[in-house]
Amino acid sequence: MKMARNNSLLTSFNKALKGIFYVFKTQKNMRIHFIIAFVVLAVSLFLNLDRKEIIILSFTIILVLITEMFNTAVELAVNLITDKIHPLARTVKDIAAGAVLFASVNAILVGYLIFFRKEYLGYHLTSSVFVKIQNSPEYIAAICLAVILLLVFGGKAYSKQGAPLMGGMPSGHTAFAFALSTACAFVSKSIVLGILTLILAVMVGESRVRSGIHTKWEVIMGGLIGVLATILIFQIFG
Repeated sequence: MKMARNNSLLTSFNKALKGIFYVFKTQKNMRIHFIIAFVVLAVSLFLNLDRKEIIILSFTIILVLITEMFNTAVELAVNLITDKIHPLARTVKDIAAGAVLFASVNAILVGYLIFFRKEYLGYHLTSSVFVKIQNSPEYIAAICLAVILLLVFGGKAYSKQGAPLMGGMPSGHTAFAFALSTACAFVSKSIVLGILTLILAVMVGESRVRSGIHTKWEVIMGGLIGVLATILIFQIFG
């Protein structure tokens, strides 16, 4: 019974990610939103944002992505019901698009209030990044994982292989495992911990190959993405 529940939970997550995956692959606006979100998160590293501002910024980004997904879902539902040009069908689609517009305008307003406040200009803008990174290495690790998630999704969308949580190029599990191993080595500065986490990452990759979920090449690519992306971000901001 417990195994069935675990499989059911994994299936539910996989279906949810398939929905995100579909919108990302088919909707140009969604890809644009993802790129903007990535840029905003990168710029936020240069600002000494407090916890409240980070929460507001994250909520704003997620709100835009959610409304875009609902807009796509509404369009698909209307197209499923009727293939004729109907005034009400067009009105429903326009209302959904209006929700995305509201969320986007709100995001622009929030971005202006956070990023262009007077105290963030000049010397503070260029110097706060070093203080932020030195005091919060875990913040960089979180950014690394977000970047790797986008890279894995992008790779699977490009190759059109596998599901978001299973199979395809590259191996997401391996990418995250090697990213965590590399981040632990940077944050802890311990050779022993770095070696131990590296062994665990290799075991994760090996398990994906032995179970037949991924090929060796997919696992190798996942490991390279995890290591190289993490090293690059820590070198830039660390």
